Amino acid sequence: MDRKALPNRNQEKIQEEKSMIFKKLIVGTSILTLSIVFGTAASAAENAPSAPEASPDVYKILAENDQWRVIEATWQPGQEDNFHSHPADRVSLFTTDCKLRLSKPDGTYKDVNPKAGNAKARTGKPVKAHKAKNMGNKVCVIKIVELK
Repeated sequence: MDRKALPNRNQEKIQEEKSMIFKKLIVGTSILTLSIVFGTAASAAENAPSAPEASPDVYKILAENDQWRVIEATWQPGQEDNFHSHPADRVSLFTTDCKLRLSKPDGTYKDVNPKAGNAKARTGKPVKAHKAKNMGNKVCVIKIVELK
């Protein structure tokens, strides 16, 4: 049977099916695009670079071998570093009093005030993406020893 000979109802049904397929394609493509965009952002946040890679102006490598890395972090008043991460096992030695704001990629933050002469040892889980800003009016210096 010739296509032109089909009754109008069949042609309308075919057109409706084509329209429905097109709408599903548009919705599916939109969902895929959003998941790629937001998935990539979340993945980037989870896989942030090491501190010296992210902010070499703040984090200076003082010594390094195949197992350890010693870093000196120095923030001028008001200075903020870039999003970075830290390995699971590390020790932080606070050489000056500091007023730091630690922010996550989602915008939440925590203010901390480590005191000179204190130290903090951490083990277990790597620190995911975060950044630090010196909220004080003095230079903030921390030495960090990381197990690679």
